[in-house]
Amino acid sequence: MPKVVSTKEAKDKLSALIGWVREHEDEVIVERRGEPAAVIISFAEYGRLEAARERQRRAEVLERMSRLRTEVRARNRDLSQEQADELAERFSRELVEDLVREGKVGFRA
Repeated sequence: MPKVVSTKEAKDKLSALIGWVREHEDEVIVERRGEPAAVIISFAEYGRLEAARERQRRAEVLERMSRLRTEVRARNRDLSQEQADELAERFSRELVEDLVREGKVGFRA
């Protein structure tokens, strides 16, 4: 069961609270004026949360891409397969170039 402390107690006893989290493999809820404001969790739990967030983000991106694919197909029924492939290649190349330019992806030699 999570431990609940005030912000003052968290400030005064941070090291001990971190030890408690590690020892009990549980959370510490930090309250400000009686309302939950933050949670102290183990680094392992943080890693699990980050992995879950990334899975969710990827699932959302895949869903958006699937909807976009359906929309594009509906709008471009008059294109040949070759024309559609060429447009897809161009779009993909431009997207990757944008991501590199924005520093969101990089390539190693």
